[in-house]
Amino acid sequence: MVRIEKLEYRGIRYLLYYPKNYVKGKKFPVVFHLHGAGSRGNNFEEFNGSIILKLLEEENSPLSNAFCVFPQCSEDNWYCVFNLLCKLIKHIYHQSFTDKKRFSISGVSMGGYALYSLIMCMPELFSKALICCGGGMYWNSGRIKKIKFRIFHGEKDVAVYPEEAIRMYNRLKEAEADVFLTLYPDCDHNCWEKTYSNFENLQWLVE
Repeated sequence: MVRIEKLEYRGIRYLLYYPKNYVKGKKFPVVFHLHGAGSRGNNFEEFNGSIILKLLEEENSPLSNAFCVFPQCSEDNWYCVFNLLCKLIKHIYHQSFTDKKRFSISGVSMGGYALYSLIMCMPELFSKALICCGGGMYWNSGRIKKIKFRIFHGEKDVAVYPEEAIRMYNRLKEAEADVFLTLYPDCDHNCWEKTYSNFENLQWLVE
């Protein structure tokens, strides 16, 4: 049975999933996940149907070996609660269970954009980042070059154009970052379904 806590920190609500082998005093990898616009709200019912949450329930999921943190955006977008989100991330980072060498983040769509902004504000905290159909300030990529990246996008996406991912990838490569780009030729906006269903990507996040 997966242990889940519904918590709040300084005005931002979040779900905290415990690793299946949790032992008090031991350190574990931590994965932050930032949802897209469809999961905004004031309760966690909007998370119903989330592929990554469903995968956490599977016994063999690599995420079951980590603490997983799922904040919920209660406003129009993540930038409306950006300061609160930064405070939550620092709060979790300094918990006794956090393995600071394995502190990673993933985000989809709206969450992908917020992800890039967060790691540019706090590049020293994160080890890895996985982004689905997001984009960011590619001209500032040198600031985050020490983080390892996996970037995913559907080539048929008309909600967030794949050029957003390609620009970030190119600039990160120029900065000599450890970055991989996957473009799905027959996929539109919801490339996260393919990405998170591939357990190898989840394993990479927690390693």
